[in-house]
Amino acid sequence: MRLCLSAPLRMAAVFLFSCSLAGAAWAAGASSDASPPPLLGETGAVTALPDVPTPPTRPCVVPLFSDVPFANFTPKSFDYTPPARCRGPWARVVLVMDWSVTAGRQFDRTASLWLGGVNIYFGTTQEPSSNISPHWQIQRDLTDYSALLRQPQSGRSILGNVVNSTYTGIISGSAKLVFYPGPAPKTPDMIVPLSSNPDGDTMSVSPGAPQVGRTLDLPRNMVAIYMDVYAQSQASDEFWPFCVPDVVADELYTCGGSGFRQTMVYIDGQPAGVAPVYPWIYTGGVSPALWRPIPGVQTLDFRPFRVNLTPFAAQLDDGQPHAVTLGVTNTGDHFSMAANLLIYRDPVRKIVTGALTRNTLEADPAQQDDIETLSDTQTRVTTTSARDFSLAGYVMTSRGRVDTQVHQQMAFSSVQDFTISDTQYRQTLDQHTQVHVTTQVDGLGPTRTTTRTIAFPLYFDYNDYVGSDGLERLAMQVDQSFDRTRRSEQAGHVLFRDHLHNEVTPAVQYNFDASGNLTSVSPWTGAQHVHYDNSLGQCFDRRLTSDTYDLLDVTDGEGCGGHNRYNWTPLMNLGGGFVIGNEDALWRW
Repeated sequence: MRLCLSAPLRMAAVFLFSCSLAGAAWAAGASSDASPPPLLGETGAVTALPDVPTPPTRPCVVPLFSDVPFANFTPKSFDYTPPARCRGPWARVVLVMDWSVTAGRQFDRTASLWLGGVNIYFGTTQEPSSNISPHWQIQRDLTDYSALLRQPQSGRSILGNVVNSTYTGIISGSAKLVFYPGPAPKTPDMIVPLSSNPDGDTMSVSPGAPQVGRTLDLPRNMVAIYMDVYAQSQASDEFWPFCVPDVVADELYTCGGSGFRQTMVYIDGQPAGVAPVYPWIYTGGVSPALWRPIPGVQTLDFRPFRVNLTPFAAQLDDGQPHAVTLGVTNTGDHFSMAANLLIYRDPVRKIVTGALTRNTLEADPAQQDDIETLSDTQTRVTTTSARDFSLAGYVMTSRGRVDTQVHQQMAFSSVQDFTISDTQYRQTLDQHTQVHVTTQVDGLGPTRTTTRTIAFPLYFDYNDYVGSDGLERLAMQVDQSFDRTRRSEQAGHVLFRDHLHNEVTPAVQYNFDASGNLTSVSPWTGAQHVHYDNSLGQCFDRRLTSDTYDLLDVTDGEGCGGHNRYNWTPLMNLGGGFVIGNEDALWRW
């Protein structure tokens, strides 16, 4: 039996099958009720996600760079100037990026985009095939970052790539900002990056550098502070969901260090916030065939977790330098980190006072690893962790005292079952991450409350076995989801509610003869379901199914009464839309 393919960590290195990618055509500015569906027969990457909804005003387009090749590890610089014809206010700002890679062999690569040192995009790329040159497009709502875009800035795109006689794929990219004039939502007054240098770059958390960040000189009139946090697993941490405690890692043929990761935010060494680590699986991960033509959830476009640091506003308003740092629990090799502070300031007072009144957050989460020997061939590893903490503080603003309370609950569980014998290696993973955040603001009128619940379920089954017929079969299936529910209330009355579900379910089986030669790949299927609805009457539902390389079916509107209703409305600026930040701003001066 060929057990050389018996563990996910080795799969990425030994599988020779490559993936192609071609993106659905997303048109910035589309304001129809439904985004155009991808074309049947598409052999690249297709997505069920809708376009960013935009207002019906005439936009201004600012190119950032065009058809820039990425064939080495040199960052590509560009200059940005705000649009003269659209000076603001902006109802919406959309970043549109087009990427491609020439046919041949190439790994998936990490890509990031920076403006004024601020991260405005983070994701990975697709792998090409020998005869297909993939291309794809990313849209990202940057309305919350409008303060950054009001001044000229230098920027750069970072996408390290090796091109030689073996790795021949050259990645190219273009990017532009699209500005839509109109009544603007209340957006942060200031964006402050946490990056490894002033021009912008990721920070690396590792066992040798458990905390990374910056010491900042911040303004003295901050009234609300949020942080957008990314934690991208790299190297041996890439497959962290499949890891187990070190004591059994070798005998189970998988990675050590435990299958649990979590991001911590610190202010002057004090625990100040927690962000879950999403289990992104890249397009070369485990087996590239799993992600043809439908990539994993958020694989090409990571989404940050937004941490509310407002209870610490008064502490940071004292005029002293403050260290803001990040760490990742159980880091084995390293995580690439990016984070931005989104700051609201008092429009009248130059100095705001107040206090942090409650912080029950501990630095290290309670974690339990249980190892059970079920039989001579079966082992179960269970990992759990839970948090329940509260943060509270107040600021004395020009409009009176404002109190903010944040209550966050987090639950993580992972159950991995291993069957290892002379004829079988099977590893199944059933992982669940759930975060529930309640934020209450008192002052500036009636009490306002938001609740946000996010769930990251991941199921994975890797089964390499030899049947009674002497033939080897390697079967894999994945069920990966992102679920989010948000709710905003004022004085007990619901102002806004929405729900998002994004699920990808690929499966593939490799069939080998008795000599270990690949004879067929079947079945080879994929599916994605995206559903969104909100209290404004909007609804979007799209289902994709694929077989081998080809997109077979697109079903629109099934979960919305047969018709998608997802177009721009000015009320979206009050409640948030599909791709707006994870938590609604409660500061309406």
